[in-house]
Amino acid sequence: MEASSSLCFQVSGFSLSKIWLCLFLVFVLQNCSPALSDSPYLVGMGSYDITGPAADVNMMGYANAEQIASGIHFRLKARAFIVAEPNIKRVMFVNLDACMASHLVTIKVLERLKARYGDLYNENNVAISGIHTHAGPGGYLQ
Repeated sequence: MEASSSLCFQVSGFSLSKIWLCLFLVFVLQNCSPALSDSPYLVGMGSYDITGPAADVNMMGYANAEQIASGIHFRLKARAFIVAEPNIKRVMFVNLDACMASHLVTIKVLERLKARYGDLYNENNVAISGIHTHAGPGGYLQ
């Protein structure tokens, strides 16, 4: 082995500094306890792709009615957040990548929630809102 100003040891392709870093991380993770919250609330979230047609649809709210979509720039999502007290009350907030949520969309969502979850979700604990983008498809309002 040649002498040099900085020695670098290799063990199966790993440098000594990487080995020490791994050992340090293992030590730290073994001595960490998981972060627990005293909050009684349960929080859940999810997202779903609501991208509409990729072409030949009018965009929401543009002044030129002849302006139509001709491709997907990015996918549109619906993001749902649920906050619940265990076995008691809960509230759901849904945010759409759309100009707005219509009353008809809310009614249809509530119908599907009732069919799947019974009386757990209703008009008193579900709010649906849009981010107010005019870059999504139009024509979904009643």
